[in-house]
Amino acid sequence: MTQVVHLHVGGPKSGTTFIQQVLEHNADTLAKAGVLVVGPRLELIHAAMAVRGDHRLDDLPDAARHAWDRVVEQVRAWQGSSAIVSYELFANASAEQVRTALARLDGIEVHVVVSARDLGKAIASSWQEQLKFGITKPLESWSPPQESAVDSEWGWRTMQPAHVAARWGADLPAERVHVVTVPSRPAGADELWHRFAAATGLDGVADLDLGVERANESLGVVEAELLRRVNAGLDGRIRGGRQRSLWLRDLLAHTILAPIGREPIGLTDAHADEAAAQAEAAIAAITAAGYRVHGDLEDLRPTRAEARLPGEVSDTEVAGSAALALADLLVWARDAGADVRTPAGGTAEEPADGRSRVAAEVKGAVRGSLTRLAAPVRDRRVARLEKRIAELEAQVEQSRALHLRVATLSDVVAQLLLPAAQQDEDLTMAALRSYRDRSL
Repeated sequence: MTQVVHLHVGGPKSGTTFIQQVLEHNADTLAKAGVLVVGPRLELIHAAMAVRGDHRLDDLPDAARHAWDRVVEQVRAWQGSSAIVSYELFANASAEQVRTALARLDGIEVHVVVSARDLGKAIASSWQEQLKFGITKPLESWSPPQESAVDSEWGWRTMQPAHVAARWGADLPAERVHVVTVPSRPAGADELWHRFAAATGLDGVADLDLGVERANESLGVVEAELLRRVNAGLDGRIRGGRQRSLWLRDLLAHTILAPIGREPIGLTDAHADEAAAQAEAAIAAITAAGYRVHGDLEDLRPTRAEARLPGEVSDTEVAGSAALALADLLVWARDAGADVRTPAGGTAEEPADGRSRVAAEVKGAVRGSLTRLAAPVRDRRVARLEKRIAELEAQVEQSRALHLRVATLSDVVAQLLLPAAQQDEDLTMAALRSYRDRSL
């Protein structure tokens, strides 16, 4: 059974997507080395919500509430030596919620892994992620929510590694709490993975393929300002976290706006000072606690680069980006499969109804296309599960064949060891046991 589990609990925007892609891509190789990569991702999302008692569970199927139980069952049922759980939004669980969750893993050696990056860049990333869920406040007048904001997924509660490590490592020996820093200075392309592998005991696993596609979901400064203005224009017409994640984040931000421009987003002097203070506090707390550091804590200090603030972007630049976004969105909708000229059942004599049918058809096509955005990840998971099912079926067939062979041999030996007239049941069983001990 599993002897060690590594819980990679965050923080967000600290290379977690890359780490998770490598883990998923190499799940079969790791399994052969005795390491379980716990998943799928949706199960981990729900598990983090269950651990935190997230109120959004009320809008999900009841099974989501028990996702952490199923994660624990996966870990306990694994026949290899170790398991890895990686999802960044476990980070904002309270110390009491952590204690309750870890109690389910009693008897297994638990290690907590916290990854973190330049805390100045974390501020810009946090604001950008909030944009993808509808905020309209300019970066210049915004600051990350503080540690006390228990429901915040994009603030110092999750981005400050000392906070996360203190809550998740409260009941663990310091040597079982690992802090992995994202390199802030030029380093090898895979340096972050090597640091994470050292923290999780994977540095000794050979033949891992690190050549995964590195998704870049960051917006350029012009595109971020455009999205902020779009949010204001929506005026609340897209509501609820699920709807915003689908239309604002996945479609508009990631699919349409992110590829247009990647000019970095700058910080105000106040932001830089805040990030520097948080980095200083994190370095001091992590050092004092004696946690194991993989990388360099200096990576947490903000580095100032020449970059514009969103408020410095001109209206002309925003308009240019908007024109490109509209063009790309139009082409994307066409490729989704909608035919606006011949709506099903619509005619030229029925303009109002025709328009509604067109709208319905476009919406249906868009939903289908969004589903296809997730298809590569889903297909890889299905392929891996199908392969595992085939392996298990082969093992069952081998076991069946062996049992049949033993049963047949037992019948033959029973006849050979004792004459039929002398086949006392106790003597026969003793003879069979002796035969099996010598033969199998």
